[in-house]
Amino acid sequence: MRSLRQAVFHNWGLKLLALAISFSLWAIYTAEPFAEVTYNVPLAFVNTPAGLDLAAVPADVRVRVRGRSGLLRKIAPSDASISVDLAGSSAGDKLLQLTPDLVAVPYGVTVVRINPAQIHISLIASSTPPPRSE
Repeated sequence: MRSLRQAVFHNWGLKLLALAISFSLWAIYTAEPFAEVTYNVPLAFVNTPAGLDLAAVPADVRVRVRGRSGLLRKIAPSDASISVDLAGSSAGDKLLQLTPDLVAVPYGVTVVRINPAQIHISLIASSTPPPRSE
């Protein structure tokens, strides 16, 4: 019982100071307001099937993100990206749904909206033959 009392009350001034500092830091961080910002984010198409090329593809989409205002001031549009996986696709016109889980954003930032939410792409047969593996 005596050792528990010593552990609690030994250096109580320093423990109280540490508690006050941590509470102050927490209060400052949580008092920072949330904000929303819109960025033009480039589209990246990955795993394009061999022998197919993309035609009539939008270069970028508008992404609205939400987060702490201090964090949003520090990030740039290049910190966000959208990767669309085309594995298993065949030639022709496609309508792709863009969802927030496709957008890579820094920790602490959430995607609110993507505009347009759907994009039309065309996969056409490549004019150059795919490289042969030897």
